[in-house]
Amino acid sequence: MKLITRTTLLFAVTFLLLTTSKAQEPAFLDNVYHYIENIDIFEVNQHDARVQLFNYSSIDDAILNRKENSLAYQSLNGNWKFQLADTPEQADNSFFNTNYNDEAWNMIPVPSNWQMHGFGHPKFRNVAHPFKSDPPNIPREYNPVGSYRHTFSIPENWNGQQIFLRFEGIRSASMVWINGKQLGYNQGAFEPSEYDVTDFVNPGENQLAVMVFQLCDGTYLEGQDMWRLSGIFRDVYLYAMPKVHIADYYIVTDLDENYTDADLQLQLSLANYSPETANNYKVRASLFDKNKVKIEEFESTNIYLQPNENKTIEMSKLVKNPEKWSAEKPNLYTLVMELVDEVGNSSNILSNRVGFRKVEIRDHALLVNGMPVKLNGINSHIQHPDLGNSMDIETIKRDFEIMKQFNINCVRTSHYPPPAEYLHLADEYGLYVINEASTEAHATEFLSDIEAWRPMYIDRMRKMVLRDRNHPSIILWSAGNETGWGDNICALIEEGKRLDPSRPGWMYGGNADENPATNPIQCEDIVGPRYGTPFELKTLFGQVSYDEDPRISFMDEYLAATGNALGGLDEYWEVIYQYPRLSGGAIWDFVSPGLRTPVRLLNDKSAINTTVSVMGRAALNEGH
Repeated sequence: MKLITRTTLLFAVTFLLLTTSKAQEPAFLDNVYHYIENIDIFEVNQHDARVQLFNYSSIDDAILNRKENSLAYQSLNGNWKFQLADTPEQADNSFFNTNYNDEAWNMIPVPSNWQMHGFGHPKFRNVAHPFKSDPPNIPREYNPVGSYRHTFSIPENWNGQQIFLRFEGIRSASMVWINGKQLGYNQGAFEPSEYDVTDFVNPGENQLAVMVFQLCDGTYLEGQDMWRLSGIFRDVYLYAMPKVHIADYYIVTDLDENYTDADLQLQLSLANYSPETANNYKVRASLFDKNKVKIEEFESTNIYLQPNENKTIEMSKLVKNPEKWSAEKPNLYTLVMELVDEVGNSSNILSNRVGFRKVEIRDHALLVNGMPVKLNGINSHIQHPDLGNSMDIETIKRDFEIMKQFNINCVRTSHYPPPAEYLHLADEYGLYVINEASTEAHATEFLSDIEAWRPMYIDRMRKMVLRDRNHPSIILWSAGNETGWGDNICALIEEGKRLDPSRPGWMYGGNADENPATNPIQCEDIVGPRYGTPFELKTLFGQVSYDEDPRISFMDEYLAATGNALGGLDEYWEVIYQYPRLSGGAIWDFVSPGLRTPVRLLNDKSAINTTVSVMGRAALNEGH
């Protein structure tokens, strides 16, 4: 059993996981609490975090960069068999067996939240949990468990390839089996989890089983001000790669001092899963403009990979005066990366859109491509009134169109990483994104200062950064929201800067509004205030000199769009434009986070005859 623990995580710098003896850990259902109430275990048998990978058969398909066109991609979205139990003990612990009879089970669409389909109860919470906080313990009398079953087939053309299973989002903890064999475990609702299933799948039909726990110790870091929903709520898919392939990549565009020419830097991780040495391989990178015309091509030197070896290489190319990416002009190129074998065949073809832009914090201001910018921002939960957390593409597009129409140029993804499609569209529409880690221990903020919880904080950040760092729309990172002022925040930021040194600033959505000169989080590059008045913004932040505090200011939340609020915008922006240090702010929040539900009115038998309604899914049952 491959296992990531809090002890080993900080030293896992390649995509291979450290392993321990299978005998050291119980089977999943022998003792579920060993996993869901154990902060030392939040991943089992997972591939290390990385960018989404889709292997294409031709350069033309790679330029289009649509995963549906890849013969090495198979979506597992659709109707799955589903059963809900109130506790782990009430769930059927034999459901993962291939001969299990699930004919009487319900059907549920994947991706979705089960509460949006009549199972369980959606609950809205801000600070407090709907149970007594006692980390890492969770309620055992009521912890709904969703059991899922789904069949799939492996395409014949995948024979001899390395096959991976990826979940883009499951809330909150999940155990996975394939063909009756225990595969892996994950915590972290809004980050992807990925497994190498090559040795688990068979030709023809295969059985996938997933058990999802509504609550686990990771729930204490998922205390966002929102509806608490559960289930497999983002995409699930399989993809295949050749035995020798590009396993990850990191793209940086560094503009020169005149912001004219660009140094296109490419760092690639290569993997050899075969039992033979891979000799004389090369990586060829080609840059295409918006008209699909190749404008640059460059190659690596010869690459040699021993059996089961992983290697990182670096390449770069000077690109003369490319069109720059910004929120006003979101110019995009396409970079195609080919792994060329010893006889000259392209055995592995990947692609990614590239925006040439440079973000800096300089002269007490936030700069994009050398120009100071003001962020007229919005906070946004990625939530739909009918779909819950499973936001559809058309709604995201509509959101972005509304934002652009009202001159909103910035989104803070409060308070977790969005689906990958959200960022692809932000690149395309031209929106500055502050991508936020899902680390909100709002009801138990002391956790941010307990070292034992630090690996869990860092793991959530790693999965966010390593998936998303190639997006030009992301100009800043956020270490989370309202999770206390402990050293775990600084450790998270330090590791984030190591993984992505291309972006200049990390912020953190904390609760304290004190003068930044005494701010306990000195590892932040960006300070508040949060919900300060225009006068406080001016005197405590705008008028602070560089020598007093060199960090820039951004109000990650400064007005709440509730009731008759949102007054004072003119006063705020008069101050923001007056002082270079003030880079803007983000309103709380975009679109009402309500869920559509029928109104059930009751007859009031009293003399007052007050109109009343039943909330939620309350039902009248006979008995006491």
